[in-house]
Amino acid sequence: MVTTNKYLFRFLVLFVGLLTIPFPFNVIPKLEFVEKAIFGIYQKIVPWFGEKILNLEQPITMFQNGSGDKTYDYLLLFLLLAIAILGTITWSILGKKNGNYEKLNYWFLALSRYYLGYFMIYYGLFKIMPLQFGEIAFWRLLQPYGDSSPMGLAWTFLGYSKGYNLFMGLSEFIGGILLFHKKTRLLGGLILIPVTANIVAINFFYDIPVKLFSSQLLLISIIIISPDLKRLLNLIIHNRPTNRSESIDPFESKKWRVGANILKWAFVALILYSSIDYTTKLYTTRQNKPELYGLYEVTTFVVNRDTVPALLTDNSRWRNIFIERPDDIQISRMNKSRYGLYSKIDTVNNKIRLTEFNDTTLVYTLDLEKTDSTLIFSGIFRKDTIFCETKKLDKMDFRLTSRDFNWINEYPYNR
Repeated sequence: MVTTNKYLFRFLVLFVGLLTIPFPFNVIPKLEFVEKAIFGIYQKIVPWFGEKILNLEQPITMFQNGSGDKTYDYLLLFLLLAIAILGTITWSILGKKNGNYEKLNYWFLALSRYYLGYFMIYYGLFKIMPLQFGEIAFWRLLQPYGDSSPMGLAWTFLGYSKGYNLFMGLSEFIGGILLFHKKTRLLGGLILIPVTANIVAINFFYDIPVKLFSSQLLLISIIIISPDLKRLLNLIIHNRPTNRSESIDPFESKKWRVGANILKWAFVALILYSSIDYTTKLYTTRQNKPELYGLYEVTTFVVNRDTVPALLTDNSRWRNIFIERPDDIQISRMNKSRYGLYSKIDTVNNKIRLTEFNDTTLVYTLDLEKTDSTLIFSGIFRKDTIFCETKKLDKMDFRLTSRDFNWINEYPYNR
């Protein structure tokens, strides 16, 4: 049993069950409508609860923007917690006092194992590829430490090392795979508790907005190993012999047992196929670099035939141009401000078409002149005639990305 306290068990079943919704429907093809329907209900109830019951004045952000710690997420968590508490009270009043929860415990643990395994496989593959932190962007390399956010610093730190990403990813992936088999469930849980605890710590201490979800994964990791806690304490702390783990068989016949095993491994295969297929395609897409990929430092900037000096207080002169993705470029000004534009590069006719993010009717076509080490832009941009000469920089020009691994260090290389 997860716990011998029947009240706590009832609460955990209800609370974790609500947290995992809409799993596993969001994994199975043709059943995505279930997820959309459930989220549609949430998106009606949660804002109403915030505005009418709690009298919140600020707008509640509901769209996906990379943050899992929005006001909406906290309100939803509060509602699910309240429902679980009320459900526990109702269950305790109406339920049998001496009810047997062995079968329910079996299915509750199965749901927890598969839910955590699913997300650990995905997160693991996103680090193995690597996709989650990605390659350090050019603008990050130019940004002073003091100007980065705690999350930005953590992303740069974690994204720097492909080896560390591989280590983290394999830990998550292997731990997730082990959860799918009852005999390796405990080993998977023991691997994933420190893994998820470390994720929670990073999210909290570097202000990364996945605090709620990562805490949820840590809670489920603890639940998964909780039936074996007493055995683990006897073995590790008290140095006592321990009995083998026993679990019930919820199936009344061999036919049901065989059918359930086939269904289980088909579901596992589906999880593996969908996750590997998705991450592989995404990785392939991100490997497509634009033809002019690189970081360009502006050496000469002329506006309407007047050369603009490189003053740090200037809010219009270009300082650097970042071309990292096929469809857009980033431009930084002398005063450290930065903005982006959609781009389409024509290397045959030596043209680049730039389109404003906020108004796609504003389009500027500039001439390009390229050598191995320079790139020149010229033409009409935002009603001004500009001439911009740049010098190409390489990531190997930076200490962070040029420093290799060294077995021998006579002195600490702490710069």
